[in-house]
Amino acid sequence: MRHLSTTVIPKKIGKQSGRARSNRRQEVRVHESKVCTYSLCKSIEGVWVVIEQGEVYSLDRSEQGILVMMGSRPRNRQLLELHVPRTRWEYAVNLYEVQWTKVLPVESHGNLFLVGCRFLLGASRYRAFYVV
Repeated sequence: MRHLSTTVIPKKIGKQSGRARSNRRQEVRVHESKVCTYSLCKSIEGVWVVIEQGEVYSLDRSEQGILVMMGSRPRNRQLLELHVPRTRWEYAVNLYEVQWTKVLPVESHGNLFLVGCRFLLGASRYRAFYVV
């Protein structure tokens, strides 16, 4: 995912989804190209369990959400914990809920997925320390 270079061309969307899209697009968006680590969570018998971890590529964000590109397809309403780099050693942890996904066929990488997420909780900051 680190050396990914793609161009996304949006398709026409229907009237019903167009209304939701226009409301969402009224928010101020900030272009944000960052590689973030993630954890996908699932509730098993009332306990939240991490079922997948990896890296996503953050494309843009707003006050209420984020758009990321990832190599696997999460389910709608699944929780996505993102560790977003703020500085070289500092990260912010945010919790998002997956709202939608869109398949992006990329010849050199197979299918990638655009994932729109709604902000739930964050930003806890922490510092990463590496022992050599």
